[in-house]
Amino acid sequence: MDETLMYLASQQHGVVTRAQALAAGLDDGEISRRVQGGRWTTVRRGAYVESEQWAAMDDLARHRVLSQAVVLQLTKPVVLCHVSAAVVAGLRVWDVDLSKVHVWRSDLRSPRVEGGVHHHTGALDESDVIEIDGLPVTGFARTAVDVARTAGFESAVVTADHALARLGTTNEALRTVLDTMRDWRGARAAGRVVEFADPRSESVGESRHRVQLERIGLPRPELQVGMPGPDGATDRVDFYFADQATVGEFDGRQKYERLLRPGETAEDAIWREKVREDRLRERGLQVVRTVWADLYRDDAVASRYLSAFARNRRRHVVVA
Repeated sequence: MDETLMYLASQQHGVVTRAQALAAGLDDGEISRRVQGGRWTTVRRGAYVESEQWAAMDDLARHRVLSQAVVLQLTKPVVLCHVSAAVVAGLRVWDVDLSKVHVWRSDLRSPRVEGGVHHHTGALDESDVIEIDGLPVTGFARTAVDVARTAGFESAVVTADHALARLGTTNEALRTVLDTMRDWRGARAAGRVVEFADPRSESVGESRHRVQLERIGLPRPELQVGMPGPDGATDRVDFYFADQATVGEFDGRQKYERLLRPGETAEDAIWREKVREDRLRERGLQVVRTVWADLYRDDAVASRYLSAFARNRRRHVVVA
């Protein structure tokens, strides 16, 4: 009995439904005892996860569980969409509402929200549906545009940047999807996101910093540019303002984790970054570093960049 449920849970992001538990030989009394005794956690009515597993999950993992439970429990075929599709697909999300699961349904004439589920309607081509971990979800481009129609600009850019990176393509893929929904709610806002999205952003922090730079009125930088040195080495930088001979670097924990080499500590990676910054300065570049907390300090960030621009105005650096 428990072996069957454990196998089902392993295939379903940890969740089992009441119907599956009954089919495996449990009765409602045993289900109630497991919940009341703390062995199982009820994630939504009639859907359960081992409490120890649930406690170890972050918000994204819990939303995946909820999405799985909804797909299992709804009697009509559905496709996960919007934020739920992004989470299940592993696309980056930031500052989005994870309290509701979003599904697309072909059998409804109008959208509705009930039982913690937002049911969406509208055209959806079969080519815009993929399967991830056994769950039907909207494809990366469609998901990015749907998020762009319904989330704030900064949140939407985070997801759109990553969708383009995962697709390995340009903004044209998003424009093609958006062209099919020009008269849909939120399409104008999505158009701004589609124009701004860039697959070269490598983290949530980098995407958010690009939005910050736009918000405070700085010129748009080039991303992930290789800066050659006299010794033949090339240093790749996060943001490059060519006319101002200035480099911007966003320092988040994920960045230093990526920089770690086998056997290194975080201090080793930080020291190597300092040496790299010294090389950039020796080439006549100004370097502006920002961290996560700076994303909430527009005035300070603007002042830092403008000061760097003033020091190196109109200097030219050859780029590989």
